[in-house]
Amino acid sequence: MSSLISHTQLQNAQRILYMTHLAIGDFVYQSVWLKALKAKYPHLVIDVWFDDCRSRPQSWATGRNKVLNEWIDSLGIIDNTYPIVGDLAQRQGYISQAQSLNYDLIVFIGKNRSEQFAKIARKISTSAFVVASKSKPLSNPIAKWLYFNNINAYFSYDDMVKSSQHITDLYGQCFERALGLTCGDLVDGQKQLVFHVDAIYQQQACTLINKLTANDTNKLVVFVNHLSTADKRDYPFAQLKQVILTLELQYQNLVYIFNCPPDKLNEVTTQVAEDSELNHLAITTFTAKQNFFQLPALIAQSDIVISAETATAHLAVCMDKPQVTIMSNDLTLWQPKGDSIILTGSGQAKSITPQQIVDAFTQQLKQHYSGTPKLAERL
Repeated sequence: MSSLISHTQLQNAQRILYMTHLAIGDFVYQSVWLKALKAKYPHLVIDVWFDDCRSRPQSWATGRNKVLNEWIDSLGIIDNTYPIVGDLAQRQGYISQAQSLNYDLIVFIGKNRSEQFAKIARKISTSAFVVASKSKPLSNPIAKWLYFNNINAYFSYDDMVKSSQHITDLYGQCFERALGLTCGDLVDGQKQLVFHVDAIYQQQACTLINKLTANDTNKLVVFVNHLSTADKRDYPFAQLKQVILTLELQYQNLVYIFNCPPDKLNEVTTQVAEDSELNHLAITTFTAKQNFFQLPALIAQSDIVISAETATAHLAVCMDKPQVTIMSNDLTLWQPKGDSIILTGSGQAKSITPQQIVDAFTQQLKQHYSGTPKLAERL
């Protein structure tokens, strides 16, 4: 099946706008295809629109902007970005800015609000060749038909999902259908991003861990992320506490980093500080305040990861870390690959018991640290 945008069109185009509703986990897998696009067509100027096109913008969503912009900038292949807006006036400003750049091609790949992306894409340019993914549910079938009837071509995102075993398969199919890219075009052959963390962030991570471990290299650093962007994916603090207390009964040299979204840092820090069973343990809370790359740097310096299905679970794979992943059973496309033990709960992550997590953690610990001073069991 030929791609919806041809090789000739890509060769002749000067500027392309890539649109998507972006989160950190998405970008782990999408960014490799944008790098492939730039490598195959180095003359092509690539811009990224990751405003989520909500009809009523939510102020909390703009918290992703700093992280995503830092990450996108680090690739060195993206010219302009259009981040998540706080209000409709700001979005109109982005549309006007985009209109002035005279895009030759516009591509949207994603599931949510696909009709809104199709509508805005055509607002940005009446002459660009526009391709978009289309998905259900049809919140407004007539409007959706009108918006998609006004673009050049579209494909079914839902059909791609049905034929995919993993998110890497899904994005591979989407980029091949829209732009003709294949695995042979991937710059390093990887379907997920390979990280290169600057020395300054590596040093910051080492400083934090040295303080937490009191410079004892036999301590085993456990990176924990129990929160996500959706309640059903979160692991409740009370259950996480039981995991930690059970591990403390079994092992004598564990230290813990509790990673949190910026808006949850104070809450989690207070929860630990006010809990008499936890506040004497070697636990520190963390969020990447200065720069996004503080997060992968800290994961890289940790020994093992326990994470809800959110960005950190996928970053742990990128950093080649053993992990235990806690997730709902309806998110199978997003199961992290690599050295991961996947625990799936029925509908919600909280249905996974603390003992299940402890058992999986023990399995990973013995596989990777058996015979080393880091595996110190209590007698």
